[in-house]
Amino acid sequence: MAKDTGASEPVGALHAIVLDVNDLESCAGFWSEVLGKEISFKTDKYCRIGAGDDPPSLLLQKVPEQHEHKNRAHIDLDIKNIESAVQRVVDLGGTKLDEISEYGIRWAVMADPDGNEFCLVQHS
Repeated sequence: MAKDTGASEPVGALHAIVLDVNDLESCAGFWSEVLGKEISFKTDKYCRIGAGDDPPSLLLQKVPEQHEHKNRAHIDLDIKNIESAVQRVVDLGGTKLDEISEYGIRWAVMADPDGNEFCLVQHS
């Protein structure tokens, strides 16, 4: 059982969110456009979207296994207009999976070209 020590120094700061992908090229272009950030680093196995001095960045990691199940964690993006944001993501190669409205908030559940889920979130 963790000991309650009250306020304390953090272990670290959020530097990057990492997504496993199969198609590094397609996902790099997709996420760069969705986030409006440049590709700051790229190899045959990794691609960083956004600079390290503007955390968190998105790090794409090429993996051989296919995406098979729902993500245990996902990214939420604040947006102003859900309809136009959904259309833009679809035009960039994403897929709309679902739409939910709860507590005065609308979510569009989306997937990137490799099937990684994320949400577009519009607050009322």
